[in-house]
Amino acid sequence: MSDPTPESVLELFHDVSGAVAGVLTRQTEWGESGERPGQYAVDLVADSMCIAPLLAAGLSVLSEESGHQGPPGGPVVVVDPLDGSTNASRRVPWFATALCLVDRDGPSVSMVANHATGQRFTAVRGHGAHCDGHPIGVSGCAHLGDAVIGVSGLPTHHYGWAQFRALGAAAPDLCLVASGALDGWCDMSDDAHGVWDYLAAVLICREAGGVAVDLHGRDLSVVEHTARRTPVVAANHSLVSALLVERLRSGATAGVGQS
Repeated sequence: MSDPTPESVLELFHDVSGAVAGVLTRQTEWGESGERPGQYAVDLVADSMCIAPLLAAGLSVLSEESGHQGPPGGPVVVVDPLDGSTNASRRVPWFATALCLVDRDGPSVSMVANHATGQRFTAVRGHGAHCDGHPIGVSGCAHLGDAVIGVSGLPTHHYGWAQFRALGAAAPDLCLVASGALDGWCDMSDDAHGVWDYLAAVLICREAGGVAVDLHGRDLSVVEHTARRTPVVAANHSLVSALLVERLRSGATAGVGQS
């Protein structure tokens, strides 16, 4: 797949996500892998289902579980085989596979397959965002006092929002912002998320009309396994600015992110 089309990439992403969904229906062992803290055995099984077909298609891969593999210099698929594995292990119905193709111009094609709900969120750069083939868009909420905000980690104070939610998996969380179900989302822990946690959903949010930034002004599109970011996402610039003001009041935190 030297010059992949968006259609061919989305078809591949559908196949990969379907393979992971099949693993989850058969999974009976939910213990930790023993290879690193916080990694579940199912994470490695899901990873194997993702990596093989992506490499076979001639793509390079950056995975949370297995690092960087494949030919250098071309498009890279950033993949989180199972975002929300703690939720999955405890039967909390909120976990997903997230994939994003990154080319020389940045994120170009992405999918977040929510295995708990069956929804598949997709985006192609410059062509909008969809859920199960239907166009989606962010809410019109521009005032923090009216907003329902998703969070990862513990807020240090009340941000002035109407309500907040902590759901436990960044990629499907951000898709709720893209679809207008949430008005924004804020990472409460400094540099707790790798690019696989958020990049696929960030493209979906941006194509749905939303705004996604890093708390410290860094580029969110970074293809490095060791890089960490602090995403803040909202329906519009006004709301993301209000979230940034409150989040910066918190200072650096050592809260726990999501897996």
